[in-house]
Amino acid sequence: MHDSFYVVASGVVNLSIIADAEDTLLNKCVEGNIFGLRPFFAKNNYLMTAKAREESIIYAIPIATFRPFVANNSEVLDYLLQSFAANTSNPSESENLHGKLISDNVYYPDQQSEMQYFQSLSYNVTPLKASKTSIIQEVAELMTSSIANSIIICENNNPIGIVTNTDMCTKVATGRVSISATVEKIMSSPVVTVVENVSLAEAQLLMLKHNVTHLCVTQDGTDRSEIKGVISEHDLIVAQASNPGVLIKEIKRSKDPKDLKLIRERLTDLILKSIHKNISLAHINNIASEINLALIKRAIELSILDLGSPPARFAWLSIGSQGRKEQLLLTDQDSILIFEDVTADKYRDVKDYFLKLGKRTTSILEKVGYELCSNGHMGSSMLGVNH
Repeated sequence: MHDSFYVVASGVVNLSIIADAEDTLLNKCVEGNIFGLRPFFAKNNYLMTAKAREESIIYAIPIATFRPFVANNSEVLDYLLQSFAANTSNPSESENLHGKLISDNVYYPDQQSEMQYFQSLSYNVTPLKASKTSIIQEVAELMTSSIANSIIICENNNPIGIVTNTDMCTKVATGRVSISATVEKIMSSPVVTVVENVSLAEAQLLMLKHNVTHLCVTQDGTDRSEIKGVISEHDLIVAQASNPGVLIKEIKRSKDPKDLKLIRERLTDLILKSIHKNISLAHINNIASEINLALIKRAIELSILDLGSPPARFAWLSIGSQGRKEQLLLTDQDSILIFEDVTADKYRDVKDYFLKLGKRTTSILEKVGYELCSNGHMGSSMLGVNH
């Protein structure tokens, strides 16, 4: 795992993919370009190879050192996020930025695309509140009855501290502080605050930097304005469970159409939140396309599990809006099933198998939410033979 990303101070650096002994040039980085952001956000290694094409000066920015700085500078974080989320290997698409940003999130044949993006975060917008003079026992009873793991201590509705279950366990249950004392004795203060509509990435960085498990959401992002909500580590876990990579893994583990339908519904929610967060529409469309493709593949696999192994090689072709990857929203099915040429004595049995496979697959996709094509353009009714 690389521990830095890079800025080109002078010279030229080529970014390429090496596959099957072929070196494919994807982009050129010149003065002012940033590259190598994948380990910063995705926490895994690069997909591309970087080679200096002339005498160059490259600044390596240590990720561990830079992360805390980014957490306190939303404009810098947004600038870097745009590079990674834009999902482009064409620097001209970032002309509106100061300097050019080269994404490590590229696609090429035989490489399973890895979808990473930064989504808005859902959190508790009606947090429990108490004053600093509240009695600990009363606060504990309120937290218990509300099934809450935290309570915000406010003064004029501005957050001045927070008490969590951990505080109750380590400070009160151990006998260090009496249950009859005021909650001011055990609250953590000052609180770490963020603005409304904070992103998952920003919340993660702040929790890491300050070593806390809760963030207070306020009107202007400071502790001098009205409390609007509280973000917990659990909220981050829930949000991460809806990221594209997790959804695709769940698709691959799905056992029936009901599972696939639930995942497709979560994709719809993911798309809506991404649009609300102003994520690049091209990037959102790529995410939706990858997940739709995974859903189709799993539907075919489930059909094969029921019918047994195919008697011949075949291809399932997506056409229409599916083929153009325009299914940001649910549309009807468009597909063709083609199987390889077989001998005349086997043709009827092979054709019958693939008719069943097509019908079963389109039926599963219908249950997931993809309507049948009114014109019959589906793998269940269009069978061809490759001669």
